[in-house]
Amino acid sequence: MKIKKSFILYHDYWNWFRLLTDDELGKLIRAIFHYEREKTEPQNLNEKTMIAFYMVKDTLDRDRAKYEAVCNRNKENAKLRWQKMKECGIELPPETTEHLL
Repeated sequence: MKIKKSFILYHDYWNWFRLLTDDELGKLIRAIFHYEREKTEPQNLNEKTMIAFYMVKDTLDRDRAKYEAVCNRNKENAKLRWQKMKECGIELPPETTEHLL
């Protein structure tokens, strides 16, 4: 799946983030972005920062699973729509539907 354009940081995170130094928070934010883009966990965070990362990671994973479920459902609905149009004799150019295959 391609990289999403966004992800959510919740206000609830503030309770963890406020306990970090500016340096630790900067490293955490970089780790969060890296995790969202590359799906790899950081190896170089101190214990306190790693705990905060794993608290955020759980939410990121849950949100991503919901997002992927919605994308898959929408893709299936689009396939059904295109199939119905095809059955009615409406032919669409391949570039319109190639992402559904």
